Amino acid sequence: MITEEQKTSIATELFRLAGNGKKKRENFKFSQVELSVKLGISNGTVSNMIAGKWNNIADSMWRKVQASLRIDTNWNTAETSNFKLLTELLSKAQETQLTAAISYDAGIGKSEAYKQYERKNDNVIYVECKNYWQTKSYIKALLNACGVKAEGTKEEMINTFVDYVMGLESPLIIIDQMDKLKEGAFDLFMDLYNDLFRCCGFIISGVPALEKRIIRGAKIDKIGYKEVLSRLGGTFIKLNPTSLADVIAICEANGLHNTEEAEMIYQLSNGDLRVVRQKINKYFLLNKVA
Repeated sequence: MITEEQKTSIATELFRLAGNGKKKRENFKFSQVELSVKLGISNGTVSNMIAGKWNNIADSMWRKVQASLRIDTNWNTAETSNFKLLTELLSKAQETQLTAAISYDAGIGKSEAYKQYERKNDNVIYVECKNYWQTKSYIKALLNACGVKAEGTKEEMINTFVDYVMGLESPLIIIDQMDKLKEGAFDLFMDLYNDLFRCCGFIISGVPALEKRIIRGAKIDKIGYKEVLSRLGGTFIKLNPTSLADVIAICEANGLHNTEEAEMIYQLSNGDLRVVRQKINKYFLLNKVA
């Protein structure tokens, strides 16, 4: 069951993003209509959530919005070394229309840094790619991330997306887990890059397979891959292995102030922050039971 406290957190985030409809659109990241499109729910539901009219809103709807907005009331994000590095990179990319690629191990905190940056900054378009996406699914995800209705043919939707981004001030597109895209969707990057050159920053990101895929494609002269590698300056940004200091910071941000326990979690995690979270949750569960 969704608690009143959770509903308040969700409604507060909705208001932060879109206001209550009484102030000008430019004061907020989205209009209520755009936000409803992004969330895949009706404008009336968004309005009622913000206004505190909750009686007729099902818990399932609250959960959907909570998941879509990436609101995690049970976890606090810590500023690890990689979190700081990525935040600085994203800021520079947005300010200078930089294009860069990050290819590093899973579980290091890449996606969390991207999601937090997108939440806190205007004109940032973030998509987390899926293995099952066809090209049309990918284009729809890009439009939904903007709060724009995904309608028409693939060509029409691409044109709608490009036109929308061109109208933004200092936009940044973050394509996360790009290594999961099928060829058709993957190839779309160059078209978007060429259309939005010098008016948009791009960050593409994935596990080491992303770098291998692009370099291998360029070597065998696969169409478009040499061009992608060229746009990236032929380089892929590497991150830092998770340190003990990172794990201690995560533990403390989430209420675990036992240094010995933090050191043990660090040793058991093998640098995977998902394991760190599991171990912290397990620690509190066991101590609560005890």
